[in-house]
Amino acid sequence: MAPRVLHVSGTNRQVGLQVGKATKKQIQDVLSRYEPFKEAISSLETPEGRRVYEGYLKAAKTAYPNYVEELEGMAEGADVPFEHMFIVNYEFEILLLNMKKKEEEKEGLKGCTTVFLNYRDGPRVLAHNEDGPAGEQGCLLVAHVEPYSLPGGRTLPEENFVSYCYTCLLPGVAFSFNSHGLCITCNTLVSKEAEENKIGLSFACRAVLAASTVDDAVSMLRDDGVGMAIGYSFNMVSTRDSARTMSSVETSAAVGQPTTLVSVHTVEPEDGSADGHYYHYNLYEHLSVQFYSFPPDGAIVIAFPSYEHLSVPEWPLSPSSHHRKARATEMAAPQTKQDVLAVLGKALSCSEPCLCLSG
Repeated sequence: MAPRVLHVSGTNRQVGLQVGKATKKQIQDVLSRYEPFKEAISSLETPEGRRVYEGYLKAAKTAYPNYVEELEGMAEGADVPFEHMFIVNYEFEILLLNMKKKEEEKEGLKGCTTVFLNYRDGPRVLAHNEDGPAGEQGCLLVAHVEPYSLPGGRTLPEENFVSYCYTCLLPGVAFSFNSHGLCITCNTLVSKEAEENKIGLSFACRAVLAASTVDDAVSMLRDDGVGMAIGYSFNMVSTRDSARTMSSVETSAAVGQPTTLVSVHTVEPEDGSADGHYYHYNLYEHLSVQFYSFPPDGAIVIAFPSYEHLSVPEWPLSPSSHHRKARATEMAAPQTKQDVLAVLGKALSCSEPCLCLSG
């Protein structure tokens, strides 16, 4: 079934208000029956849970006050407490924090698959299967957001984008494209590094929707002055990139630092005989961590250029990520859009909708 299409416009708060009103029933239904949310919201009744919530809220207001207002509008439109909307947008961060503290794994964590196809004299395709919660029907948001004036006087430009949105969540966590020609899909990553007092992935994904280029998006992720609380994967291609490159961007929390660790793998246009395609699952494929040393005076010293590379410690997801990766390597390299769909369908045994974007 095709997703519902919502057209919204106005300030961040007005856009959120329109989304909240249009999806009020779905939002209230999710908040009433979604067990992980109930577990997260119950944590607010404890001093530690309240402290974590306040730390995340302060970080979000520091880096992205415009998107906090957008979420406030959603809560108002849906007639639900803002705290509840905020918590559900940080549900994964809270889950990973608890896993880190208890050193326990949660079974059944799943995710999505993205296929890159980039041939020099052929198609350039970014294809994605969205493996969200069973039975969860999101909506396709077509948005125009007016410029936003920051407290310091700087004005953020208007935004125009199309994004597949899950109920309760800010736009950007699934697949999207904007008026700058930047196309984005996302894959869940499950690093063991989870930080308090930082930006949640929902806010980071929402921010990337405003990027004009891949470099712009990477700068946003690295230089927001706060850093991401957990890692995530962004797959990007710009229809205006004359070099015709495609990018896999992996992120992880930078422990104790007001930034985000970011790695960019570039998929160059190739002849198609061996290269020119790339798969990304719910696994870290190319991000490594620089070794930082912290002297007594608190200054940060980066061991560079001879720094130690450490792999990102991950929580295992369901076996499906490794299964998908193994199955895809058994197939012939994709040559066409139809081949890409075959990889997402036959090889990966998925029945979820796919999005194909070509530049």
